[in-house]
Amino acid sequence: MDELKALATLSFDWADTPDHVWRDSPYHVDGLHAEALAALDTGIRDAATSDGPSPIGLVLRGLKGVGKTHLLGLVRRHVHRARGYFFLDDVTAAEAFWENTAEALRRGLSRPDDSGESQLKSFLLRVCLRAHVDAEVEARIRRGRGLTRDDVEAFVDGVASLDAMVADECGDTARALVLIASRDRAAKYIGDDYLDGDAELTSEAREWNIYSRPKPSRVLVQEITRLLALTGPVVIAVDQLDTLVARSMKRTQEIGDRAEEDLLVAQIADGLMGLREVTHKTLTVLACLPSTWDQIKSTAAATVPDRFRESVTLGRIVDARLGRALVERRLGVAYQSMGFTPPHPTWPVALPAFDEPWEQWTPRELLKRIGAHIDLCLRAGEARELTSFDEKAVVPVPAARSAVETDRFAELDSEFEKLKAEADPGGLLTERTVDKVMPGLLSAALRCWVTEVGDDDLEWSCERQNGRSEVHAWLTRTLDERADLQEHWAFRAIAARDPRAALSRFRKARSAAGQLQGADNRHLVILRDAWGRGAKTREEVAKFTAAGGRTVPPTADDVRTFWALDRMLATGGRELHEWLIDRRPASRSELLSAVLPEKPSGQPAEGTHPPPADDEITLGTVVGSGEPVRVELSALRKHAAVFAGSGSGKTVLLRRIVEECALLGVSAIVLDPNNDLARLGDPWPTPPDGWGPDDAQLAKRYLAETDVVVWTPGRATGRPLAFQPLPDFAGVLDDSDEFAAAVEVAVATLAPQARLTGSTAKANIGLAVLRQAVVRHARTGSRSLPELIELLTDLPEDVSNLNDANRIAAGLAETLKAAMVNDPLFAGGGEPVDPGALLTPADGKRARVSVISFVGLQAEEQRQNFVNQLQMELFAWIKRNPAGDRPLGALFVMDEAQTMAASGTLTASTRSTIVLASQARKYGLGLLFATQAPKGLHNQVVGNAMTQFFGRLNSPAQIAAANELARAKGSPVADISRLERAQFYVAGEAFGFRQVATPLCLSHHPASPLRLEEVIARAREE
Repeated sequence: MDELKALATLSFDWADTPDHVWRDSPYHVDGLHAEALAALDTGIRDAATSDGPSPIGLVLRGLKGVGKTHLLGLVRRHVHRARGYFFLDDVTAAEAFWENTAEALRRGLSRPDDSGESQLKSFLLRVCLRAHVDAEVEARIRRGRGLTRDDVEAFVDGVASLDAMVADECGDTARALVLIASRDRAAKYIGDDYLDGDAELTSEAREWNIYSRPKPSRVLVQEITRLLALTGPVVIAVDQLDTLVARSMKRTQEIGDRAEEDLLVAQIADGLMGLREVTHKTLTVLACLPSTWDQIKSTAAATVPDRFRESVTLGRIVDARLGRALVERRLGVAYQSMGFTPPHPTWPVALPAFDEPWEQWTPRELLKRIGAHIDLCLRAGEARELTSFDEKAVVPVPAARSAVETDRFAELDSEFEKLKAEADPGGLLTERTVDKVMPGLLSAALRCWVTEVGDDDLEWSCERQNGRSEVHAWLTRTLDERADLQEHWAFRAIAARDPRAALSRFRKARSAAGQLQGADNRHLVILRDAWGRGAKTREEVAKFTAAGGRTVPPTADDVRTFWALDRMLATGGRELHEWLIDRRPASRSELLSAVLPEKPSGQPAEGTHPPPADDEITLGTVVGSGEPVRVELSALRKHAAVFAGSGSGKTVLLRRIVEECALLGVSAIVLDPNNDLARLGDPWPTPPDGWGPDDAQLAKRYLAETDVVVWTPGRATGRPLAFQPLPDFAGVLDDSDEFAAAVEVAVATLAPQARLTGSTAKANIGLAVLRQAVVRHARTGSRSLPELIELLTDLPEDVSNLNDANRIAAGLAETLKAAMVNDPLFAGGGEPVDPGALLTPADGKRARVSVISFVGLQAEEQRQNFVNQLQMELFAWIKRNPAGDRPLGALFVMDEAQTMAASGTLTASTRSTIVLASQARKYGLGLLFATQAPKGLHNQVVGNAMTQFFGRLNSPAQIAAANELARAKGSPVADISRLERAQFYVAGEAFGFRQVATPLCLSHHPASPLRLEEVIARAREE
């Protein structure tokens, strides 16, 4: 195996096998977190020697990436060696703390210990041996076959011989534990139903002497740990609190109210306090960020910190020798599995990288740096050594890749189609085979998907599952590494025909995925053709769907694709890596394109005939080959974004796209904040040297067929423009989602004018009253601001449930009246213009380009308010006038988009931009954004732009931000600062990244912008 192929194979496995708590890590290195392990061993001994009460808990504090997951795996191993039990409690919602913990115990009992048996089987066997239960009874309980009611009672009698009170109070729970270990499905379901808290006590349960009704989750936790404590110590590791707290903090920032966050932390603290009180001989281990624990301490009652010892802080790798050993181990395991002998144990990391002085790194930081280097080598086509982990070190820049030759991947294309043809979807999805094959197929699909979207920052993690797992595949995305904010997707195929068997698998998948109402960062996808019609099944599926769950019927083509990818991954290689990025087979599957958040470039929609060339626009030519790069006009429905700095040719590119669209009869609205787009109707004095052979004729057509109009909102001497300040509520009354969005946009528009800013209690109460009044007003279908003010002036009693709402509303009414006087544009001063006038060409013209100059809008807030009003009107108009079967109805162009749709705060214009970006495509309105600050543009806007251009940037921060965005499209743009003027990397929906030279615009574009009087003069032209 050559070095590049080894690196390509390594890149597939890099994030595919993260340390798993439930299996011994092959990457363990002695010396890592020795102090923490010593403290944990002490806690386990305290639990083992206790006569009942649980010892003081232990807090493992550490930054993301220091190895908390790895350490919890060692804790599991240590407690198993002490003949005890380990459980991982993933808290998905604070209000579900006890439900999560009870489920952690139920699921954890099925996990194996170091004997290879499940923890449940080991517990049952230990009770039998210690209580001298009859050998034949013990054998039937251990084998799970031939179990009788007398056998179960013999076990309960054995518990009584160890502790009569435990047997008396926890007898039914003990019976249920014996039943769920049975191989008899009917008996197993009875035990499952009881421990799942099924409200119905069936006659079958009474046949096993289970007469008490199922217990609340907190009681189940108490009873299970009391039973386990008869035979050994218990460790419950509480995880995922960082994600909960981070989500709550994010919500606080969005709504400006800490009440939800404080309640969540209080619920967590109450759960942690109760956990030590109700459990027996149980060590609670809390793994979290230092900031999470600090927040729990500051918010919770003083008794909570008293129940935990916080002396252990997980740190970075302080010793270069330990860092080298960790890298050797991680790489060595991977190389051994692929049969590759590296030049030296740490290759491709050079040995001098571990020399002193050694900067302290976390394990994750080391792996991220190595992963980024491997990806760079693959894209450059050359295996090089990493000589420094310092992020400021000079990194070799890969050569720009030209467009992929059409026959380059012919062999892989042929192999892919051949393997798809060999697959037997029907045979793979039977009840007998689904648990064996689907974990591998879904894992392969997700691994390929991660490769296709890019993962330089180890943002994505795909965990392998097996046929005994409650789910078949698991994908995790780290949204904020510092706050450990994560999002999860779990997949489970269920082929069982028996309704009870299907329901049992479904319940276990839901609990394993933590899919509950309110846990919006956890998604469960069930692959199943149809559910049964039983009342219980319908009820639980309805709850599942209401909580955001998805049931997706598996398609034969998807199964064939996943089968082919699984087999292609076995051979690996650099060509496969690039083939995935270019072809994107996983991203184009029906399943993954429907359920995953960022859909990578997909194929054009299939049809009986290819679209005519008249429906394409030219973006430029490939640097080096001169091959033209075109996109279908319909691709602009899914929006485009240009990330480039001053002097990059960004403005010329915007103009040319507008001109190309106009030539095809598509009108445009163009925002002009810098006075450099109002010349879109000016001819060149003489043909420029940069024109292509056909551009002179195209320019002549463009000027003859295009009606260019300049508008000057706020400037009565030009061509004034005004809109209604409130959305068209009447047009969205039948659509609850769009109605809610319109209300939010209206509130965001009115709030700053009503001086409802900040996060004070007064502002929050005022905002609530305003929102309630807007909802009442909107339901009438009226969009009149004076009528809304009239409603606020004398607020009806049934509008708001807040105290003193009438007085608050009256005050808001007076403030809004004053705002109408002080800001005529906010009041909709002047004759409101129908957006149709901006997009309807004059007689004899094919398209209209409306340039909206900001010369009359000097303040940033004025510009944002105006753009918000414009976008609300435009959205309402495009809904009434959709494109229908035309590829594109209109184009809306926003230059300096970071000022109108900023990533930091949700202004009114940001909200309406997000609404347009997410909704306008279905009506045929395309959006084109341009910005010099990639990170400054709201991520929901960027995420909806399927065609993206990356031009020259000079600021290191902006270059880094552009690379982060580009990786999501499949490739970094490391040499972006070296691009020439009018050179861009571009990725579209139907192709991967290409370096293109963009053409010169058809209208005159001198270096200097227009002066104020020149803009006014153009605006006054008829």
